[in-house]
Amino acid sequence: MRWIIFDFAGVVGRHQPHSARDGMVAVAGVESDRFWAAYWEHRDPYDRGLMTAGGFWSAVEKTLEADFTAEVAGELIRLDITSWLNPDMATVELVADLKSQGLSVALLSNAPHELADALDDVPWMADLEHRFFSSRMAISKPSPEIYKAVLSALDARPAECVFIDDRPPNVTAAETVGMHALLFTDAARLRADLDDLLRGN
Repeated sequence: MRWIIFDFAGVVGRHQPHSARDGMVAVAGVESDRFWAAYWEHRDPYDRGLMTAGGFWSAVEKTLEADFTAEVAGELIRLDITSWLNPDMATVELVADLKSQGLSVALLSNAPHELADALDDVPWMADLEHRFFSSRMAISKPSPEIYKAVLSALDARPAECVFIDDRPPNVTAAETVGMHALLFTDAARLRADLDDLLRGN
């Protein structure tokens, strides 16, 4: 096994906390269910770099039939980016431990340009020097093409890699291209699963 490839949200970083989600809904001034339905409806093209942050929130605004001021749109952009910047320190420590054992680690995440740029600046991402973001590749998980592109960039064979994600469709997609794949639930379980997998090699 040459490469351990981590997803970001829900693995290295935590999902948006309830306080941040509630804050975004309050700023938008619409019902929570409608807000999140519109948010996720437009998220994939945003993750693939086909929209700017302003374009994404304009699309959300149109779906909601809302009227965001420039100040509201700017605050939603800020809150959205910062809502994802919460590390799972147990996973961050695991990444560091794997590197200390001589293993190579990488990141593959669905993330828009603005979030990718923010993640490049946080110190707890330093051990993940090889980072692949959907917005910079114009492809998103679970498309098999994004995994193939990562393999090519790493000059690695599928069997030399294990991919870790908290979403079953992304895990299944990695397996379809021949990678080992693990479904993430928590860092302690992942540590045990990786120990078992690495001992098997």
